[in-house]
Amino acid sequence: MKIQETENKHSNNTVIKGLYALGGTWAAVFVPVVMIIIGLIIPFGDAQTRSYILKLVSSELGKIFLLLMICLPIWCGLLQILSMLHHFKIYPKRGKLIIVGLALAWTIHAIFILFIK
Repeated sequence: MKIQETENKHSNNTVIKGLYALGGTWAAVFVPVVMIIIGLIIPFGDAQTRSYILKLVSSELGKIFLLLMICLPIWCGLLQILSMLHHFKIYPKRGKLIIVGLALAWTIHAIFILFIK
């Protein structure tokens, strides 16, 4: 009986842990590509290349990519900060609630800016 209780105890945050893992993977795969685009292609490219990138970003698929590019690394980074605080034995009151609330607020703000405004 105790084994089942501990399994239920650990499975409470599967969505948050999934966002953490997905954010880390997303950042590892796509951030270098976006950094090359922002750092090299846009400044040193011609006007036609820049206009093509702007058209791509203004489409619905581009907006979804930007949303994922903004939100997923935020989820990963904020939970990593909380993990580092616990590593150094700093336990903020309601730390997990603050971190998840901040990441959720950031996500909602990005949705508002990209899709509603």
